[in-house]
Amino acid sequence: MGTIVGTASILIVLKNKIKFDPLKHEEERKKILEESEKESARLIENSKKETEITKENLQKERDMKKDHIKKTEDSLKNREEILAKKEDKIRQIKLELSSEQAFLQSAHNAIDKVEKDSVEKLCKITGTTTEKMKEDLLSENERKLREDLEEKLKNIEDSLKENANKTAKRILVSSMQRISTPTSVETRSVLIKVPKDFIKGKIIGRNALNLLEIEKMIDVDIIFNDLPNTISLSAFNLVNRRIAQVAIEKMIKIRGDIDRRLIEKLVHEAERETNDELYKIGKRVVDEMDLNIKNRDLVIIIGRLEYRTSYGQNIMKHSQEVSWVATILANELGLDAKTCRIAGFLHDLGKAVDQEESYQGGHDQLTKELMEKFNFKEAEIHAAWTHHDAAPQTTPEALIVKAADAVSACRPGARQESMDKYVERLQALEETARTFSEVKNTYAISAGRELRVFVDPDRIDDAHLIELAKKVSSKIEHDLSYPGTIKVNIIRRTQFLELAK
Repeated sequence: MGTIVGTASILIVLKNKIKFDPLKHEEERKKILEESEKESARLIENSKKETEITKENLQKERDMKKDHIKKTEDSLKNREEILAKKEDKIRQIKLELSSEQAFLQSAHNAIDKVEKDSVEKLCKITGTTTEKMKEDLLSENERKLREDLEEKLKNIEDSLKENANKTAKRILVSSMQRISTPTSVETRSVLIKVPKDFIKGKIIGRNALNLLEIEKMIDVDIIFNDLPNTISLSAFNLVNRRIAQVAIEKMIKIRGDIDRRLIEKLVHEAERETNDELYKIGKRVVDEMDLNIKNRDLVIIIGRLEYRTSYGQNIMKHSQEVSWVATILANELGLDAKTCRIAGFLHDLGKAVDQEESYQGGHDQLTKELMEKFNFKEAEIHAAWTHHDAAPQTTPEALIVKAADAVSACRPGARQESMDKYVERLQALEETARTFSEVKNTYAISAGRELRVFVDPDRIDDAHLIELAKKVSSKIEHDLSYPGTIKVNIIRRTQFLELAK
């Protein structure tokens, strides 16, 4: 009840505030109606236009789809016609192939029959069997193939022989040119400078007792009076020479008297220092040659090679050269370079101890024993110790080490040789060839690297010269030891004299 009264009050107030005008209101209503009708007419017109456009678009789209469908149908129809034609053609080809196969089969059968009849007639004529004819035919073909193969192999062998020397020389020259080392020739004597000459007398001692004691303990020859302020040491064992050198250098620094006990003490100190020096030398060379050697005793033995010579050639430098050449040759030929490097360096390891009384045998055998003792691989041992043909080389690496040893030992200036031994070697070479009855005279030339053999023309003809050259070469290889190779040149000279009167 209270709400109704309040609402009525609000309406009365609004009515009093708003003045209502009926005419004005009617005009506004008409105006709104006119605008609404115009808007409706405009909307209807726009709708009709859009409808017409949509209808036209749909019609065009339908026509396009009809055209596409028609074209697709025509294309499918054409394809069906093409496929039908292809099927007809394939069917025709199959028929033709069947006919050809039947004809070929018939021809094969006829050929087989003819062959069979021919073989049977041939067997009757020759009086043999089919199996025997097959065996004979296979044997004949096998013989021809073997002859062809032997001829091809002979041609290949001749070609290889023709180019072998050129290839080997090229590889060797290339290998040697890649190595540049100082001379490895050394002497067996060493000179020690003495600051004052009276020190010599102190070292010699009364009645030369000190000198005799030193030479007895170390096995060296000591000369005091050749040059002023100089002591000369000479020894076959260069390690002993080094020990004596260190000991005498210590004696020179002693201010008091020198007696037997002091000499023994200084010699023992020199031996210890020399062993340490040998280890340092061996360790340096082992690292330089990239050898995985850790055993101290073996490293000291390797260090001893620095104080070992052969015909004046330092064995340490020689061993390094052999290792380098062998490694290069192995790489050139695709062989095991590591085996060649180790075996090449250790091939003369036995020379480090062959001067010791506790070791007996040739240096190559000692090399084998030492490498076996220090657990080297069989291939490395074989390649190292067979370089002087103590055993046949069974691996290419062993042959490489042998060749590298010859390259290092035989290069000009590598080794010293006494005149007597040089003459003996040349005489032995000439005498070996003179043992053949056909030989008239011999001359060794080019430092023993070529042997010229003159034969009696009445005892041998030209056809047998090659055979004689092979016999002489074989006897030289069997009876003599020599570095490198020797060329045997057989000469047969004939002369006919006739006087014209």
